Amino acid sequence: MVESDILVERLEKKLIEKDKEIAELKRMLSSKESELEEIKNKLAEKVREELKEELQKIKDLESKMVELKKIVESLTSEVLYLKGELRKSEPKEVKIDKIERFEKVKEETEKVASEKEGEDDIIVCD
Repeated sequence: MVESDILVERLEKKLIEKDKEIAELKRMLSSKESELEEIKNKLAEKVREELKEELQKIKDLESKMVELKKIVESLTSEVLYLKGELRKSEPKEVKIDKIERFEKVKEETEKVASEKEGEDDIIVCD
């Protein structure tokens, strides 16, 4: 009976040691999980900030596009008005020359607008 008591005592000691090991492993796991959660939160915050910056860039580009569109519309209407005035008062040869100059100016304006759009290399899709 003495041997069985000794065996039981040894097993109880081993059980207590294993319980301590389990508690230590749980503590380590808990600390690693909290570190992992902290890293996830930092990454999420960084992504949010980057998305916010990109959204602002997109909004800025949209406002520039609207501004350029208004400028082009204004110039087009002014040119059409001037074209109508020229038809009333000038001979046809002079009209043709001025129309060609207008078309060149229009092409240059469109070229400048397309270059401005190409500078940021961002495609906006609705």
